[in-house]
Amino acid sequence: MEKTSDKILELLINTNEYLSGEYIGNLLGISRIAVNKQIKKLIASGIDIEISRKGYKYIENDSLTPQTLMKKLSSKGIDIPVFVEEVTSTNNEVKRLYPKVNKDFLFVAPRQVSGRGRLDRVFVSEYGGAYITLCYKPKKLLVSDSLKLVLLTGLAVAKVLKKYTDNVTIKWPNDVFVNGKKICGILLESVVTENMTEAIFLGIGVNITNEIPLELQEKVTSLKLENVKTMPREQLIVEIVELLYQMLDKYQENGFSSFIQDYTDLSITLNHNVVVNNGGIKKSGFGVGLSEEGYLLLENNGVIEKIILGDIEV
Repeated sequence: MEKTSDKILELLINTNEYLSGEYIGNLLGISRIAVNKQIKKLIASGIDIEISRKGYKYIENDSLTPQTLMKKLSSKGIDIPVFVEEVTSTNNEVKRLYPKVNKDFLFVAPRQVSGRGRLDRVFVSEYGGAYITLCYKPKKLLVSDSLKLVLLTGLAVAKVLKKYTDNVTIKWPNDVFVNGKKICGILLESVVTENMTEAIFLGIGVNITNEIPLELQEKVTSLKLENVKTMPREQLIVEIVELLYQMLDKYQENGFSSFIQDYTDLSITLNHNVVVNNGGIKKSGFGVGLSEEGYLLLENNGVIEKIILGDIEV
């Protein structure tokens, strides 16, 4: 059941003008004192609401709320997201909810206490970042094609960030960089039936205004640290999800080939000399392209090897 405070916030966001306590109370069947109490709770939770003689008015800021996301996503025909304040990881929650939901859905949290990255590494996910997992059910997707959706997701994030800063790159397969430092992590998990992928869980974490621990700042950054003009988190989430859906639809129709040039243009792996580190075993070569599955093709002394797994050192 929707809480009274949520109803008040939704009303203020949708109206976008001053509403008196009496007006809100009459709509919801509660007293003006009760309205004021709920408003104070919303303000205490970090939501910006102006109080004046005219009444109450929602002020758009960087507050990440289910109401603001619902308003922006539902208007684009995207299913309303699941939203909580804090989780172990958004991918874990989507896997838990998946059997109960018969459609695509987006899970959003302002903080993850046990965020995970590729190869089960820790992904620091403090307040100020955008942490989401999209549960996507493809029309038809072979298990062998799943990696291409990781590449596609990284490309979608990079394209959105490119609108706000120039020096955006992608390191195969799924790390997005700004000014040579990692700013986004992507984790794909899936539900497989025989040789077909029934559902894909696309986890995306973007560092926006969150603080990065000093010991990580040589390799990891945020938009704030790079002096990039930041936008409200919900705006970034909406832009990423909208573009990702457009690209996923195009992929389902035409495959990955139509995205290869865009991916290559932003890549610091393709058309570059790189070192692949797989569990301490290093291989040097030139990234000449991608295989049909999305694996890296590494050339060394005229021999091309397909790289399925490994960390890229550039």
